[in-house]
Parts: sequence; C-alpha cells; structure tokens
Amino acid sequence: MINFKNVLTASASALLLATIISTAAITTAYAEEETGPAFAPPITKISGPEIGPGANRSSKLVVVLDPGHGKVDGHYSGCNFEYNGTKYYEDEINMKISTYTKKYLEENTDYAVYLTKDSVEKTVPLEQRAAFAASVHADLFVSQHVDSAPGNGVTKNAYGVSSMAPKTGRFNNELALQSQEAANTILGQLSSIGLHNRGLILRDSQNGTMFPDGSLADYYAIPRYSQMYGIRGFIIEHGFINHTSDLTLYLSTEESYKALGEADAKGIIEYLKKAGKSTFTPTTEAAQVPPVEGAPASVPAGPAA
Repeated sequence: MINFKNVLTASASALLLATIISTAAITTAYAEEETGPAFAPPITKISGPEIGPGANRSSKLVVVLDPGHGKVDGHYSGCNFEYNGTKYYEDEINMKISTYTKKYLEENTDYAVYLTKDSVEKTVPLEQRAAFAASVHADLFVSQHVDSAPGNGVTKNAYGVSSMAPKTGRFNNELALQSQEAANTILGQLSSIGLHNRGLILRDSQNGTMFPDGSLADYYAIPRYSQMYGIRGFIIEHGFINHTSDLTLYLSTEESYKALGEADAKGIIEYLKKAGKSTFTPTTEAAQVPPVEGAPASVPAGPAA
C-alpha cells in the first residue's frame, strides 16, 4: 500500500508550484484554470515536466481521481451557492463524488484506484495532481468538479455536465484523442441518469503558453499538465451548483452524490474495457526523466487505502 500523504510530501520539493485559484466567498468560480504559466513564462515554449510517466509496470489498470479544489488559507476554494437557507460548497461535493467513484471501482473492478487527496480540508497544487497521476502510471486521470455561472442560475443554457479536455491537432494528438473519448464516455453515463450533456469544452491558452513543439497549449490546467506528462486526463463538471434544477436534482443529497460518483465509475469502466492500459509514449526527451523522489517505483499490488 502507498501512503499518498508521504508521496505528496516527498514530491513537493521536486515540483514547481502552480498558482492555486481561490474563489472563496463568491458565488461564481470556474474550473481550476490558467492563472499563470504551466512550466515556463507566457509567450514561450513550455519546458518538459520534472517527472514523466515512464513505462507502466503494473498489469493492473490504474485510475487517479482528483476531487477538485479544497481549502486555501482556511477558506473554501471553488464555487458555492446558498439555496433555501443551506449553503453548498463545490469542494465538499467534489470530495463526496470522488469517494463514491473510488468505492464503486474498488467494489466492481481490480483497478488500483487513488485519490489526489484524502480530505476536503486540503488543496493540492494543480501540476502536482497530474505529477502524482504520472508517478503511479495512471491509465486514466479524472478531475471531478461542479460548475457555476454568473447570474445565480439565470444564465441561458448554464446547466448540465461537460468536460474540459485537451484539444486535438497539436502536441501529443493521439493522447488528446484518447482523453476526449474517455471524457465523452463518462459524459454519456452522466446523461443516462438525466443530466443535460453540454459536451467537451476545448480552450486555448490565453497567455500564449506553448507546448514543446511550438503549438499553443491548453487553457485549463488539468488537460494541459496531462498532455505534458503523457497521461489521459481531463475535468468532468457535474452540473451547475447555482442552477436550481441541477442543484435540487443532482447536487444536494447524499443519494445524488452517490449516483454521480457511480456514473463516473461506470464511464471509467466502459472506457477502460475498450481502451485498456495506456501505451502512449511521450515524444519529448524531457518527458522521459525518472519519477520524482519519493514516488513509488511501481504500482502496489492493491489500491491505496
């Protein structure tokens, strides 16, 4: 068994810390987005990450789940919304969804399943989440979120599920295609329980950051770092916390969190049954460096506790 807390502590010293987006005490927040450069200043090419996925040494399928946001300096990050006297926080909902996804996967598969954190009280820097997924040779890395929009639920079409995924037609195109297919598979499972499917959200860097091949990087941190580390990775948004229909039907009860988590798990299983283990090999020399000090040399025989 691997103690994730120890892995993060050992990994932190070898990794660049990304800016953490905090939206405490406000209603509107967006998926953890581009607040600064990924691995290099804006308008320059990104240098290679300090950790690469290497060869996947385990026969088990490996899934890393990322409960988005957490507490920053004692304050909640992510979006929040008050309805009928009850305040709902994105990071708390994300943690519940991820926990149910992990539980379902462990009960119904022999996958090795990890969370990027074990408490809603924690916030893990963005690139460190993808670095951990790479260090355990993840076959799929899913960052789980809840959406929000300006206007307290009155913004047109601001409801339903979506995925921030990497764009195709540029750096590591094959990997981007795989990530998009996996994301669409999970969205299909979520729509099967009644949620409106908004599809993929593909967005370019707004500060001019480029991948090593000179192509424009992705805007959202999780897809961008996943592309850099050579792992299938994306964000899933589970409805809008400030859209009253999404909130009351899907984001306000333990039963609904369980349904969302299990839908994610079923989508993960559906995709991995078809795609299998990732065989993608990064083409940049920088992505082939050894794992960060303190990370496991191989995936343990069983999933993390």
